[in-house]
Order: sequence, then C-alpha cells, then structure tokens
Amino acid sequence: MNRTKRVCVISMLLAMAIVLNIVESFIPVYIPGVKLGLANIVILIMLYEFQPGEALAVDLLRIGLVGVLRGNLFSPTFMMSLSGGTLSFFMMYIFSRLSFFSPIGVSVLGALSHAVGQVLVAIVILGSQAVLYYLPFIGILSILTGILSGILAQTYLKKSITARFLN
Repeated sequence: MNRTKRVCVISMLLAMAIVLNIVESFIPVYIPGVKLGLANIVILIMLYEFQPGEALAVDLLRIGLVGVLRGNLFSPTFMMSLSGGTLSFFMMYIFSRLSFFSPIGVSVLGALSHAVGQVLVAIVILGSQAVLYYLPFIGILSILTGILSGILAQTYLKKSITARFLN
C-alpha cells in the first residue's frame, strides 16, 4: 500500500474509532463508567494489520479528539479514559505478539487492563482506595465486553487475511 493510501486508510480507521466511541455512549449500560469498548475493535485490528506506532497514534488521537468533541478534555473522565486506553494499548500490543493468544484473548486482556488503568487514576483523583471494591464488577463486565470486541475483530481479521490470499 503506498503512503498516501495508507494515510487515508488510517484516517478512516481513526474516524471509525471516534464514531464507535461516541455511538457507544448512547448505549445504556447501567453501571457507571462502564462502556462496551467498541472503539477497541479498531485498535485491535490495527495491532494485527498495521505498525504498532500507527495503532498507538490512532488510539491516542481518538481519546484526545473525543475529549475535545465532548468538551471534557483534561477532566477527570478524560484522564481515566487516557490512562485506561494507554494501559490497554500496551497490554494488547504485548500479548498480540504472542502466538498463543487469539484476538479474543488479547481483547479481554486489553479490556481488563483498561479497567485497571481507570481505577488507578480514580484512586489518585479521589484520594481513596475505596474504588478498588468496584474493580471486580467492572472486571467481570470487561471480560464480557472484551470477548464481544475480540470476536468481532477476529471475524474481520479472518476475512481480511482470506481476502489477501484471493487477490
């Protein structure tokens, strides 16, 4: 893929991640602070099909641009999203390089680490470790949402790999 085409595809993936992030905020999950993590599908796919730096750039740009669009840039919510997203990215990057982890497993680890990153920042912001009691609940939901995102990413990756062999 030439450089111009690559930049265009990465830009479209960034736009998709932003839209998925905003759309999922309208899906009711009745536990405060919990979202489906649909934008992570894009990041997960990028970890397998693009350079790690490109995937990280899309992840950080998505978090920043959604913060700007929602008007909460540098707020506690933004800081929790940034810490969770960054920790999640690096965990997914590490485990995506290990052949015995499928995209589903990588997604679950990413979702769990996102929750841990958010809780760590919440402890700092609130000045209390009481928020740790919340971690098992969001951990269970992270596993479920990680499985969902992982299945969707893995389905795409299988079709994408097949398409490459057909062309």
